[in-house]
Amino acid sequence: MKKRIITMLLAMLMLLQTTACAESSENTDDASAAPTTSAEVGAAEEAAAETEPEDTLESIVAKFSDRDYDGYSFRILDRGDAFWGTVDVMAEEMTGEAINDGVLERNNLLAEKLNVVVVEQREASPVNTMKTAVAAQSDDFDVLTDGLSPLAGTVSGGNLRDFREISEVKMDQKWWDQHLISGMSVADKVFFMTGDISIMDNYGTWCMMFNKTIISDYGLESPYDLVHDGSWTIDKLSEMSHTATLDINGDGKWTADDQYGFISEAYNTYGLYICFGEKITDKDENDLPVFVYSSEQAINSLIKSLEVQYSDGCNMGLYPGLSREAQFQAGGGLFYFAGMINITSFRDSETDFGIIPAPKYTEDQESYYSTYSPENMTAYSIPVTVVDTARTGDILEAMAAFSAYTLTPAYYDKTLMGKSVRDAESEPMIELILNSRNFDLGSIFNWGNTASTVRSMTDPNTVSSSLQKIEKAANKAMQKFLDNLGIEG
Repeated sequence: MKKRIITMLLAMLMLLQTTACAESSENTDDASAAPTTSAEVGAAEEAAAETEPEDTLESIVAKFSDRDYDGYSFRILDRGDAFWGTVDVMAEEMTGEAINDGVLERNNLLAEKLNVVVVEQREASPVNTMKTAVAAQSDDFDVLTDGLSPLAGTVSGGNLRDFREISEVKMDQKWWDQHLISGMSVADKVFFMTGDISIMDNYGTWCMMFNKTIISDYGLESPYDLVHDGSWTIDKLSEMSHTATLDINGDGKWTADDQYGFISEAYNTYGLYICFGEKITDKDENDLPVFVYSSEQAINSLIKSLEVQYSDGCNMGLYPGLSREAQFQAGGGLFYFAGMINITSFRDSETDFGIIPAPKYTEDQESYYSTYSPENMTAYSIPVTVVDTARTGDILEAMAAFSAYTLTPAYYDKTLMGKSVRDAESEPMIELILNSRNFDLGSIFNWGNTASTVRSMTDPNTVSSSLQKIEKAANKAMQKFLDNLGIEG
């Protein structure tokens, strides 16, 4: 989550919706004071809003000016695949491309002020490479960054260190995502961190893109106005999608030549469910996961999601062989629910589009929520084999702090807002989306295949029975996870 001074327009929007979305947490030097519950996060952010620090890059860099790590190679293990490969760790030279140059500026500061050289190792599966090193008890990497789900799969095996045990990482600072910390901690243990140190977490956050030309041609309501007045709901999405769905050539077949109201995918069954404010697991007073997917409201929300996904007949995702990205980019769809990584990749598209959050379940829902790709929203972790955790933590903290003034502006101001977003109305929407992620432990740990079951559902009539079938296995899997961590569930 990128911490910036929220614009007046966003403040008005969030006041209208009475959201609990975030400003940055109050700065302290006590890492143990990092919030762990939603209430604590909200209280910390309210206090921070009243005393927004006036830090600059120069003042932040000065705090690390007494370090000298003697040319240490800070070893980062990250993803190297074609689409979701890490783009915010290494840059070789200035190219004029904002993100590349922001990365290089940050890394040069680490070299100049801490005498540290960033070394990158790219792998198709960073977690597998890390687990091999851990099994050999080899201190091969200082940190790794991968998707939340892959990282989560290594926790019960004792592969990752708890950030709370590394005091050099100031977990309450504004460059760390406080909502991820509170949402993804287990028994007050924190195994994943992200924030300004990365833009890949934003790439993996879902947003709703809409075709402004189709809105105008069909005389539909402005999605921006619907968000502002609180009436942007799943029923409104369904209604507008049906209106805009058209078999253009009249051949009775759904192909790339036709127009679709809603461009989606199987994952979005869960994605919409999360945006209705629901989760697979919540947490109790001891910060332990508790299944909540079987509540009446959760089941009704899942049914509604499935009805739009599979019963409405306007979802392009129902028709195999079509490219979702190409369809929207070519102007063949009204709404497209997908990762923010697509915003920058659509930079050269001739389609005029806007950006809004996913819809509410009903107008009574107190706020908008956003979802993310469990596999592709990335975070940082520290392998258990790291020997000098103080050095690793200190360098990682500097990297995150410097990124807030180098990488984040390069991505947000110069790339996203400067080149990719088409209108001023989208800016507060993006702020809202990034500050309202509904983090769910169940989505990344997938105990008893709960998350997989939800994502694979297609029939609204079998929701309750499908969930009942996995209940015993889910409880057993969660308990085994807690036992492996030495936690009494």
